[in-house]
Amino acid sequence: MRELLRYETRGILVSKSLVTVSDGVTLTLYDFKTDSWENKPVLLFVAGWLSALSGWHEVLEEITPHYRVIYMESREKRSARLPAGPLPRFDIDRLADDIGEVAAELVPPGTPLYVAGSSLGSTALTRAMSGGRIAPKGAFLISPVTAFAFPAWGNFIIRFLPPCFFTVIRYLIVWYLVNFRVDKKKEPEQAQKYTRTVMDAEPIRLKANAGALNGYTIWDDLPGVATPVVVIGAASDKLHGVEEITKMAGSMPEARVEVMESNKETHSGRAGRFIAEGMGTGPKEEARATAP
Repeated sequence: MRELLRYETRGILVSKSLVTVSDGVTLTLYDFKTDSWENKPVLLFVAGWLSALSGWHEVLEEITPHYRVIYMESREKRSARLPAGPLPRFDIDRLADDIGEVAAELVPPGTPLYVAGSSLGSTALTRAMSGGRIAPKGAFLISPVTAFAFPAWGNFIIRFLPPCFFTVIRYLIVWYLVNFRVDKKKEPEQAQKYTRTVMDAEPIRLKANAGALNGYTIWDDLPGVATPVVVIGAASDKLHGVEEITKMAGSMPEARVEVMESNKETHSGRAGRFIAEGMGTGPKEEARATAP
């Protein structure tokens, strides 16, 4: 991928890895390393639903010079290879299992692990931590989804329409997102990002994933998260409200909220520096240093 040359010119080796998990699905990962990554913490980054690597370059460029980063693409993405036969599971527990299996496969024993993610990736990481699949030193959860409750027309699409209708319906999804979930006037880049990713989504997997997640909420998982967590939100985010993530942080034993100005900022170099600095001090220590 030509877009990865931006890292290699800075001395960061990027390798594309394939990991086959226990149900036969093969996931795609991008492994960012420098010559000095050993004896340092490793970051496992799980992007969100309708999220692409290209949307995270500014964040990764701030972290990868200092730490090894494993960027994981989840199973609903086009990059995943599915086994022959019936569709595999796409529910939250299967996504959490994937995270645990990838960490066990790629992170050397005894290496300090941190995790970060966005949207559905943050939600799946929360499930993985709550269920004991991973026990990282710290977690940075960007705009997690607290509940999957689709509007009535969305439920109709998920339950009754075949995936081939997605070619037309995706325009309706884009319209809904940019008019009711994103401030397209203040954040046109975010609206464009959602448009690109929805138009590129794989319809069969997206439909299966949405159906499997419909009705799930994160709240029962939160008390079981023992890891120190920073929940990162955006003041202008209509999709992941600050009130919701504040309530979420208050439901975990060791968590706090970091509010940035916009969705764009949560995908920016500032967010990357925040995570890199947190990996150096640990979210627990940083919380004491910066909390009001």
